[in-house]
Amino acid sequence: MIKFIIKTILQFVLILLCVSFISFLLVYLAPGDPAESILNAQGIPFTKELLEIKRAEMGLNGSFMEQYLAWLVRIVHGDFGVTYNSGASVWEQLVFYFPNTVYLAFYTLLATLGISLPTALYTSYHAGKPVDRFLMAGLAFLNAIPSFVMGIILILIFSVQLHWLPIQATANELGLVLPVITLAMIMSTRYIPQLRTALIEVLHSPEVEGARGRGIREGHILLHDVIYNVLPFLLTLVSLSLGSLLGGVAIIEHLFSWPGIGKMLIGVVAKRDYPLIQGAVLFITAGVLTVNLVFQLLTVWLNPRVRLAQENPKLLPRMKRLKTSKEVSYG
Repeated sequence: MIKFIIKTILQFVLILLCVSFISFLLVYLAPGDPAESILNAQGIPFTKELLEIKRAEMGLNGSFMEQYLAWLVRIVHGDFGVTYNSGASVWEQLVFYFPNTVYLAFYTLLATLGISLPTALYTSYHAGKPVDRFLMAGLAFLNAIPSFVMGIILILIFSVQLHWLPIQATANELGLVLPVITLAMIMSTRYIPQLRTALIEVLHSPEVEGARGRGIREGHILLHDVIYNVLPFLLTLVSLSLGSLLGGVAIIEHLFSWPGIGKMLIGVVAKRDYPLIQGAVLFITAGVLTVNLVFQLLTVWLNPRVRLAQENPKLLPRMKRLKTSKEVSYG
């Protein structure tokens, strides 16, 4: 277990380094001169000499590797720099916006589980029946709708027509309802079929059939056998979905004016605020990796077979295929 944790943390650091290098390289290769952009934004008429002074002040005169290593050293020491446009601390900006995205992701995940688990349980117990086929067809239809289209539809219904909810999420706490419902509906269309498949497999497993044969109540079987066996798979699904939520809700945040890191990124990319872009990419990557690390540890802890495989990889070929190894899609 300790070896697994150390290995995972080393992978964590390696991925962060790779992401930081790629993001810095893309910014370095981007057209335009950041120093010139800042002087133009400040309305300062500049000469070639003033431009060189500004470039030296920003550390842009060195080679790519010199600039990257200098930036990386500052990051390691907790110095993310300042934004080009406002001069504000990049760290303070990230700390302000990122928790809002986490807040949105958390409630979206709760809503998704609240919709998906009961529906998946119901369809798994009625697999193949007309109600199951009807629900699966409806989910396939909803899954084809892009998230921003779903958001616009909900805005038209609940904000424009019924006036029940505000359009902008910054208006009040009720404003969080629409973006959460939008994301939860889209994610549920992907959760339910996968959970349904996993539940059907568990419901027809020898373990559950044996419990029924011994006369154990269905409610007890559901809680102690079915849910427990599906839990590692659900954790894998949640970890992937939460990771995608932290880094992939920019469109919804922008649509509903939710002050998250995704909406912030859309604005700063247009302004070419490179320190903030680099910091945000690194911040999001670290958040996604942290979530995956936590859920990996939970999966290993909950599933003895996975834990045994991590402690003794030579036993892995002898084991049956783990339920948690199924392919799952992002939410």
